[in-house]
Amino acid sequence: MDAMEVVAVIILILAIIILVYYYLLNSPSTMDRLRGYVPTSADAHMNEILGRSSDNSGYDLSKEEADGEKEESESMGKKIKIKLSDLDSAISTDAFSNKIDAFLDEKSDELIKNWSLATTNDLEELESKFSETTANVDDLDKSFKEFKKSSEEFQKVTEDRLDDLDKRIESLENK
Repeated sequence: MDAMEVVAVIILILAIIILVYYYLLNSPSTMDRLRGYVPTSADAHMNEILGRSSDNSGYDLSKEEADGEKEESESMGKKIKIKLSDLDSAISTDAFSNKIDAFLDEKSDELIKNWSLATTNDLEELESKFSETTANVDDLDKSFKEFKKSSEEFQKVTEDRLDDLDKRIESLENK
């Protein structure tokens, strides 16, 4: 499996996960059942990160169930923001771009060969071959015109000689 295929599969998996998440978020009956199975704060330090009071142990879910859907959606928003901020600090776009550039620099010859790409050197070679070919075609055209002209002269001379021979044969026959 190529690197591009792996990236495509990962993107598809992430898209499916996001779609399932939004489906679950917008389906109240499914979310109620899911809340019964999955605790909202399973990590002991998550309350500190989200700014909740840390006097509870973090595993007490009775307070979370009593707060209602408004706080639940707010806490989910905070969780998403925290996760996105963690991702932004871990992977910056500049670093990612630099990694892509480095990969392309390493694999450029292989990519050009595999995808049959043309480089500027290839274009320069093609231009020089094209100019050489046009010059050769022009020379051939000139030679053909000269040959045609000399051929027409030869044809006239030959016809004149044949006519002269025909006249001689007739004169010999008429004698």
